[in-house]
Parts: sequence; structure tokens; C-alpha cells
Amino acid sequence: MVQSIDLKHLNALFEQLKTLSSRCQEWDNKITLSENKSFRFEVHLFNASSLTLSGYCQQIQTTFEHLTHVITKKMGNTIINYECEKFINQFSALLNIVNQLDAGKAEGLYKRYSTQQEKVYQQLQRQYQYEKRLLAMIDEENTLYRDATSVHKEIHKTRVGVLKERYQKCNEFTQSLEFKMEALDND
Repeated sequence: MVQSIDLKHLNALFEQLKTLSSRCQEWDNKITLSENKSFRFEVHLFNASSLTLSGYCQQIQTTFEHLTHVITKKMGNTIINYECEKFINQFSALLNIVNQLDAGKAEGLYKRYSTQQEKVYQQLQRQYQYEKRLLAMIDEENTLYRDATSVHKEIHKTRVGVLKERYQKCNEFTQSLEFKMEALDND
């Protein structure tokens, strides 16, 4: 029952992503390359910058595929929540830009970032990758715990605890970087 509810919600998200993708393609056709050569917004949410809105949409599609994978494989809640939050943040940022364009406010596309913001952005990208690796390690240890004999269960349980503690510290630092990036954006 829970799996069918998850799939129902995933299908609804997929439909919304398709709608956003078509809106992005429409805007990509209207914006000339010379206008979007400095296309930057919420860079800390995406793995790479893109010259098109569709390029960002493709990155959201990849995040959606990861989210679908972790849900269908019934991975731990921590990694599911991570992928879900990443999807929501990316989707919201791109939807906000498209809505601004629809309202005739294109300045959100051309936000310039200072050297300090670029440094924070690079740190954030490293943090996101580190968090993802930690979540994969936690999931692997949980699988080993489930399959282990009673003698080895304690070892895997301890490792999971250590990895979760490490993830918590990493996530706190990531959040502080996100706040720092947001503060730099507002300056």
C-alpha cells in the first residue's frame, strides 16, 4: 500500500516536472544566447551551471531519477529525505525563475556572484557530494546489518551509529554554508 502511494506521488511529481520542462523550453526559445551567457541563479542547488533553463531542468530530472531509485529500492529514510529535499529545492528555484520570467522580471536570471560567493558555492558542492557518499555508506551498513549473523550485527550497528553522527555534523556544516550563501545573495 505504501509503495503504491509513493508511486502515485512520484507520478504526480513527474507530471509537474514535465510541465516545468515545457515552460523552460518555451523560454529557452525566447532568450537569445547573448542574453543568457551569464545565466546564474541558486547555483549552490545545482551540480553545474547551464546556458539554458532546460539544462537546469535536466539536472532536476537526474535528481528525480535518484529520488525514484531510493524510494523503489526502499533505502533508508535519511537518503530518501536527502534526495526529496534536493528535488524540492531545485524544482522550487527553477519554478521561481520561470514565474519571474512570466511576470516580466528577468533580472533573477542574471544575478552576479562575487568571488566570496563562488568560494562558498564550491564548498557547498563538495559538502553535497560528501553527504551523498555518507548516506550511501549508511545504507550499505544497514543492508550489511540486516544480512549479518548475530555475532556481526553489533559491529554494523556501531558503524551505522558512527556514520549517522558524521552525517549529522556534515549536514550542520552544509546548512551553515547554505545560510552563508543566502546572506551573501541578499547583500
